Amino acid sequence: MIPPPSHPSSSITVPPPAASTVDLTEALATLQADREAISWPQRRGIVARIAGPLTEGKAGEPFRSLLLLLAEDPKWEVRRDVAEALEAIPDLELAGLAERMLDDSHSYVQRAAKDAIQRRTKRLRAAQKRKRGLDLVNALEADLVDKYGAGAATKARQIAEHRYDLLVGATVHEMRAVLTTLKHTSAALMGLTKNGAFGDGAAHEKCQLLVDRLAFLERLLLDMREYTYPVPEERVVLTVADLVTEARSMVSENLRARGISGRKVTLEINVPPQLEVQVARYPIVLALVNILKNAYEALPATPDGPEGRIGIVARRHEKRLQIVITDSGPGIPEASLAQIREFFTGRTTKKGYGTGFGLSCAARNLKAHGGNLSIASALNVGTTVTLELPLPLPP
Repeated sequence: MIPPPSHPSSSITVPPPAASTVDLTEALATLQADREAISWPQRRGIVARIAGPLTEGKAGEPFRSLLLLLAEDPKWEVRRDVAEALEAIPDLELAGLAERMLDDSHSYVQRAAKDAIQRRTKRLRAAQKRKRGLDLVNALEADLVDKYGAGAATKARQIAEHRYDLLVGATVHEMRAVLTTLKHTSAALMGLTKNGAFGDGAAHEKCQLLVDRLAFLERLLLDMREYTYPVPEERVVLTVADLVTEARSMVSENLRARGISGRKVTLEINVPPQLEVQVARYPIVLALVNILKNAYEALPATPDGPEGRIGIVARRHEKRLQIVITDSGPGIPEASLAQIREFFTGRTTKKGYGTGFGLSCAARNLKAHGGNLSIASALNVGTTVTLELPLPLPP
């Protein structure tokens, strides 16, 4: 005799409700009664749900109590999620919660808490920096209004906004060009993979192009960030020889990191050892680095690296310091030179490595010190870049 079919409900397993549909108030009461009454993957989902409202300042119940409860969850994966949420939670009741996560019995939870707190600190510092920047802009605008009237302040704001628009437009253009290359190359790689040709030379070439373009995008973002850093107002007296030595060392490290040898370049340095200047160290070193890198990149390329001569001369000129950097490269056409002398950010070079921010950053840093940057060049002769700075006043 064939047994009667069972009721459909007796043979179907109904999955538990997803974490996104769980009522959080009920979840809190359930977990307070039994820490494992809700499956641990769902508990991880609850952490993800409550972290968002907490970052938006909705720190009331049941969000806060759930977070504190899940911080002591039996599963280390859940506790790690809570530790990672420390980055964005606005108030560290959290001081105690962070301490608890840092002392957790599982090393992954400790590491997640430490990393989250470091990211939180960086984010808060960045927010404070932005606020200081906005406060400074507002103060400068108010000062212009007081001294020259609202009309002059409006005109200055319009000029600043126009320059900002030009900078953003040029930078976005470069980024879109990089992204277009990445998209096309990725599509080509997918095609090679689909056709089973991923191991051939074409695939390697495409991969190298991806690596190069991503490296350029990273340099562009780093140079943009460098350009936005304000030049410190504090000045210290330093020897020019030390500044040149530090810049030279940084450029050498950069070339080595790119697999470029400088052994075929003759570097001639003539800097009086006692010559001093009063500056903010890093911005001036950075200016020297950017110009010296340009000099290396301007030299003719050979299989063994660039070949030619670079000279660095420091001298007094009236009441100013001049650091003159020359190269024996092919020189710059006059039409291009006029554009370069504008020192406008975001114009990438034809060398394929530069991001267009180096000279702009150097010119800005020198101007902040009361100095200036000038460029002279002749075809088939080379290029001369002169950095000029005021000399320190005698004691």
